[in-house]
Amino acid sequence: MANLSGGAPLTMKRRLAAALAVGAVIIIAVCALRMAAVGGVSAQTPTPPSASADRDALAIIYRATNGAAWQDGANWLSDAPLNEWRGVQADGGRVTGLDLSANGLSGHIPPEIGDLPNLAALNLSDNALGGEIPPRIGELSNLRELWLGGNALSGAIPPEIGELSNLRILILGDNALSGAIPPEIGALSNLEWLRLSANRLSGEIPPEIGNLPNLRVLRLSANGLSGGIPAEIGNLSNLEILGLAENELSGGIPAEIGELSNLKTLNLARNNLGGEIPASLGELPNIEQLW
Repeated sequence: MANLSGGAPLTMKRRLAAALAVGAVIIIAVCALRMAAVGGVSAQTPTPPSASADRDALAIIYRATNGAAWQDGANWLSDAPLNEWRGVQADGGRVTGLDLSANGLSGHIPPEIGDLPNLAALNLSDNALGGEIPPRIGELSNLRELWLGGNALSGAIPPEIGELSNLRILILGDNALSGAIPPEIGALSNLEWLRLSANRLSGEIPPEIGNLPNLRVLRLSANGLSGGIPAEIGNLSNLEILGLAENELSGGIPAEIGELSNLKTLNLARNNLGGEIPASLGELPNIEQLW
């Protein structure tokens, strides 16, 4: 009788207690999920540290270039996706492009520009930026286009620019840059367009300029460049435009320029060049403009 009156009820009690315990666990789990959904517990994936670093770098650029006075600074310093910030292109939260041309920027380019390792295109042209080009710009190993023309940048062209092995376009014209053209530019084997005109550059044109096999446009006019035109320019077989006017170049015109079969425009005016004009210039098959 003990087994019938005491054993069975005890088993039922244990089963009931176990069921209640499982139910309590389920209820706690459901409550936790509901709290996450309404914000009691954050369910959002945290911003990857790398993407956060890009935002930090952009914030420094904003302040260094007087962002509050920009013509258009839509969404800058906000929590909006970076693609919605004016002039910013991003992929996976990483900045790949920055175009703030003709946007009223002033101040200077901060060294933190080097903290955007995925940057492929940077255009800050036609603003009022001053100061020097930060050497850390050479850390942008993915950069393909660099547009800084039409500002008031001063100082020397940093030789670190020669480390931008993927660079295809380099526009630094219409500034107040001084000193010599760094020979390191000759390491930019993928460069197609080089414009350094309308600055205060001096010294000779480095012969390393002839190491740019893909160069199509070379504009060095309106500087204070001196010495002779390096014969190595004749190595630029893809060159279409060569502008060396308004400098202090001397000596003769190298006959090697006559080997530039793709050349369309040649401007050597307002220099101190002498000697005879090489006959090979008259044989350039695609020449359209010659000064």
